[in-house]
Amino acid sequence: MSATQQKKTSGPGTQAMRAKPEEEWDEEQLQQALKQLKLLHIKCRELRGTIPRMLESITTKQTPDEVFQGLLKSVQAARSEIKDFGDLYNSDASQRVLSQAKKSREANPRDIKPWRAKDDPHWFDLDT
Repeated sequence: MSATQQKKTSGPGTQAMRAKPEEEWDEEQLQQALKQLKLLHIKCRELRGTIPRMLESITTKQTPDEVFQGLLKSVQAARSEIKDFGDLYNSDASQRVLSQAKKSREANPRDIKPWRAKDDPHWFDLDT
């Protein structure tokens, strides 16, 4: 087992998950899991604009010094966005939800339909 795999499989949240017997999630747990997945999906989709936002700072400034300063700020903002997404993805809550989803798919693989954004016009609103 690689160091990365050991790190992912041996954390404080994973031992708690292993200690629990297999159980069905109640509606409240499912609602919280859906909120976590929605937040993760929104953060992921926001990353699609990272590079265009970085390049935008290059085209709007006049002097080379302003271009450089604008690029530095946009790169720092991009780094922060990527780190935030990574932290959210690797959080115990996200990993617990993804693990439960994997178990559920393995237990009942039939009739799982792909989700499409056009089927849910308010998918980008965290409150809905």
